[in-house]
Amino acid sequence: MTMTEDTTILLRIYNDALEASINEEKLKAAGIDCFVENENVAGLNPLGGVALRIFAKDKALAEQVIAQ
Repeated sequence: MTMTEDTTILLRIYNDALEASINEEKLKAAGIDCFVENENVAGLNPLGGVALRIFAKDKALAEQVIAQ
């Protein structure tokens, strides 16, 4: 599969749905489209599993926003 700027990619995986939601809101406030997957399985999987996804074109900016 060829990755384009419209391809969604995994930015981070979280153990905690709250932390994923906080970072999702940070990204949305910065104008970055994103979404959380599997937020209902965090308590069932001790290794994590709440995924934060973004579009490939936004990766560099998303990394900066999350780091702040």
